Parts: sequence; C-alpha cells; structure tokens
Amino acid sequence: MTSTLLSQVLLSLAVIVVLARLGAFVAERLGQPPVVGEIVAGIAAAQFSGVLLPEAARPYLNVIAQLGLVIFMLIVGLEVEATARASTVGVIAAGATVLPFLLGVLLAVVVWPWYRVPAGHVPFLLFVGVAVAITAFPVLARILRDRGMSGTRIGGIAMTCAAIIDVVAWLVLAVVIALAGSGAHRPWVMLTLVTAFVLAMLLLVRPVLAAAHRRGALDRVSPRTLLIGVLVAAVLAAWFTESIGLHSIFGPFVVGLALPRHRPTVDLVVTRAADLSSGFLLPAFFVLAGLGVSFTALGGRDIGVLTAAIVVSVLGKIAGAAGPARLTGMGGRDALTLGVLLSTRGLTELVVLTVGAAAGLLTTTLYTILVINAVVTTLATGPLLSLLERGGRHANDRKADTSWTPAST
Repeated sequence: MTSTLLSQVLLSLAVIVVLARLGAFVAERLGQPPVVGEIVAGIAAAQFSGVLLPEAARPYLNVIAQLGLVIFMLIVGLEVEATARASTVGVIAAGATVLPFLLGVLLAVVVWPWYRVPAGHVPFLLFVGVAVAITAFPVLARILRDRGMSGTRIGGIAMTCAAIIDVVAWLVLAVVIALAGSGAHRPWVMLTLVTAFVLAMLLLVRPVLAAAHRRGALDRVSPRTLLIGVLVAAVLAAWFTESIGLHSIFGPFVVGLALPRHRPTVDLVVTRAADLSSGFLLPAFFVLAGLGVSFTALGGRDIGVLTAAIVVSVLGKIAGAAGPARLTGMGGRDALTLGVLLSTRGLTELVVLTVGAAAGLLTTTLYTILVINAVVTTLATGPLLSLLERGGRHANDRKADTSWTPAST
C-alpha cells in the first residue's frame, strides 16, 4: 500500500464514520433507532462514491467492514442465547417465521421472470423467503429500550421470538448459500462441513466452556485475555466458514451461541466490542452495501414490486405473530404490538442481502428493492407502535366514560 493510498483509506474511513454519526443523530431526533440513520447515511454516501470512496480504497475498506460484521455477528449470537429462554413462545415464533417466509417465497415466484439470476430458481425462492422472514434482533432490542419496553412481558416475548427467528433464518440462509453453489465446494460437502462445525461447537465446545464457567475458571482469566480469546475465536470461525464457501458471518454467530452465559464475558464483549464495531467498523459496511443500490434502475414495475414487498413483509409478520399470540390468550392490542415489533429488519436484513448479492442470488434492481424494504419496514415500526398506543389509550378512555356515565345519572 502506497502512502497516497493509505491516506485515501484513512480519510475515507474518517468521513464515513462522521457521516454515520450524523445520520444516527438525526434518526434519534426523529424517534428512530440510530442504526437506521447510519444505514441511510451510508446508502446516501455511496451515491457519491467517486468522491468519498475511491476505487483503490474499496478493498481495504471492505476488510474493515468485514471485521465489523464478524464482531456484530458474534454479539448477535451471544445475545440471542442470553435472552431466548421462554419455551411457551415457540408457536408465536413459528408463526412469525413460517408465514412471512411462505409469503416471501410466493413473492419470489411472481417476480422470478423479471429478476432471474444464474444461481438458480430454488435458491432464489428460498433466499427471498429468508429475507422477508428475518427480524433485526439488535435493532429490536434498541427499540424496546428506547420505548421503555425492555422489562415488560411483551418485550420479553418479542426478544425471545426474534432470537428463535434469527437462529432459524441464519441456518436456512446457510443452506441456501450452499445450494447456490457459489463456494469452492459442492453443496453437499459444504452442508456436511458446516453441520459438523455447528454440532461440534454446540455439543462439544459449549459444554466444556459451560463446565469451566461453573468451576469458576473463567473468573480467574483477566478481562483483556478473555476478550482477545473470544475475538480470536470469532475470527477463526469466520475464516473457516468463508474457506468452505459460506460467508464469514456464519462462524462468529455460531461462536456467540456456543459461549457460556458468563455475565462478565457477555458484558465485556457486548460493551467493548460492540462500541468498536458499531461506531467505527460497521459504517464502512453501510457505505459498501450502498454501492449496490441503484435508484435509477427502478422502473414502474419495480415500484410495484417494492410496494408488494413492503406489504408482504409487514403484514406477514403482524399476522404471523398476532394470530398465534391470540390463540395463546394474548390481548388483541398486545398481539398486534408483538407483530409490529417483529417486523423490524434494519441492519440484519442488510447483512442478509449483501450475503445474497455476493452469492449471485439478487440482481441490482431486486437488491435495491429489498434494501429500501428493510429501511422502510424498520422506519414504520415506531409510528405503528405509537398508533397502537394511542388506540389503546382511546379505548381505555371510552371504557372509563362508559363506566362513569351510569353512576353519574
């Protein structure tokens, strides 16, 4: 790397991080999760990539972005297991996964003639289903915290459902990437290797680490050594899944699932590593992901597909979650609230879409459509929740008026 190129990379990274923080600031002022502002800022910056992101600097910024994704997926896996304890929400999680997935597949069947890809028909259908079914677990956690719902029953159910949905979605996505045959190995070899890796991590490594946790061995390790060990494990796992033809994001996610729920370890990784990833590394990913977005490629038919994708994504989640929730005895407004919460996608879907694009499962136009869908469905979460809250207050007011009137006459 020449001195001039290094200067370009450093300057580009600094500008990207500043733009991401400005986007997060604006989003917070508008009552939206900061990550949505960062994503929008990244997509907007990518439209001026000739100035902000010189061609020669992109490979180096891509390495930075991938490191950010490694840490992000490690944290997702770690937090998923830490919250997914309730077994009674299985039916709700199943509904919020299966119905959107099937609707996504149906949408893919309709649009396949317009967005054919070399990867094949079946992988394309399954991938669009996964993209519609995914829920942004980290973004959901931030929404719940910002709205004071973290400690509530509905908040706990939403987090647990999102955890189950994401685990299933990532595993299905791994199968889809293998079927797409974009790696160096045949699909069945890839699936065998990744299955062996997941089973080894969850059935061998996890029990060993859990036993060490129970004996207090982890408490005798310095926090710095512990953090470095976890990050090295995540990087090695990313190397393994990348080398067998899957994306590097799968390995760190499995490592996060396998780590023991040792509170100092969880706090250490989530606080220190998350700040580095979200504040400094992931903004580069947002811009690079935005390079694949082409608003000028959208025609009238594509706008119709975008509208259909938004409707399917939101209604599929709401109906898929609210219906089973009502069957379990949950009130109507709470069931709808749960569905709205699970319809948020944000960063998680953006990661899914970049994986699919790299595997040849998306055209530029469909990638653009689904990126806009991810942003819109996440932006809609806050207003829809506020609408439900106002509806609940009005209903309570009407009940109060009804009960008071007879007593006053």
